[in-house]
Amino acid sequence: MRNAAKLHVGTGVVFGDGVAIDAHSAHGIRFGDRTTVGRGSSINGSGVISEPGVGVVIGAGVAVGMYNVIWGQGGITIGDNAMIGPHVSIFSEDHEFADTSAPMNRQGFIRSPTAIGADTWIGAGSVVTRGVTIGEGAIVGSGSVVTKDVAPYTIVGGVPARLIKAREHTAG
Repeated sequence: MRNAAKLHVGTGVVFGDGVAIDAHSAHGIRFGDRTTVGRGSSINGSGVISEPGVGVVIGAGVAVGMYNVIWGQGGITIGDNAMIGPHVSIFSEDHEFADTSAPMNRQGFIRSPTAIGADTWIGAGSVVTRGVTIGEGAIVGSGSVVTKDVAPYTIVGGVPARLIKAREHTAG
């Protein structure tokens, strides 16, 4: 655990063995009540120490699977009761790369918020890229790469992720 002054942990939160958290960021990292974070996961508010990112907000009742990577440079929000399978990566930053005369690691970066809605299920081994919003009640099939927004109550899958079908939704 690093930068604990920027970390807020709700009640009943459980961290598995080997979880690494670095809350260095403008808004820190927040975990809602009754959230679990699986063994070996890494959750970071920033990637670059000299240029702090926005941070990460994880809602109540969220299950973050084993060996996840969550990088909140551009801001990541995960809604209540989301399920995130093992080996999922969620990002909110990309590197600039347009200038082929300069090394990519010297060209800066693009930060955009990434949002995962409440009551979602992100399947094992999936990647969620910068700036994507996954709507409430959506399901992302295992091994998918999500590069575009996902509508609420839909199921997507593949590389890149595409609509498979809509879930039947009744107001409740």
